[in-house]
Amino acid sequence: MSKSDVDTLFATDDDFDLCDGVFCAIADRTGNEINLANEPEHCRTVTAIWHSGGIIGNGGFQYLFEGDFNGDPGYRLTADAYKSIGAEESHAAFTAALALFPDSVLPTDSGERLRIFQSHPEETRNQINSQFWNGDDDVRRLLATHIRSHESEIRSFLTGM
Repeated sequence: MSKSDVDTLFATDDDFDLCDGVFCAIADRTGNEINLANEPEHCRTVTAIWHSGGIIGNGGFQYLFEGDFNGDPGYRLTADAYKSIGAEESHAAFTAALALFPDSVLPTDSGERLRIFQSHPEETRNQINSQFWNGDDDVRRLLATHIRSHESEIRSFLTGM
């Protein structure tokens, strides 16, 4: 990505556009091979939050647990990303979702993950999803603040410099 492309990306005042633009730019930089373990910390935070938020927003934690996050098989880095930006409600929902598994450890097999997750009452799962969704506006604002606070590190990754 060129310096002028990155300048344009960071020029927006709109939090959604900034978060989405930076996420897409990181994905482009990695060849759309999302692997949280291979991204620098501040880029990993953007990727973990924006990617998981989109998935959970479309179908709750069940949708998230149906798949795998490369570089974060237990979703710990993802949960920590919410905590690191101060998204307390979303982090609490993530923690509650993980707590539905024995010792908060998720099986590597997605079928087993879903079986365990779905074994809990629908009301419990819905409450966790609702708690997560209630924090959406905060997450967007807090992630945009994180991006702006770490602009130089993210710029460096995006431009390869």
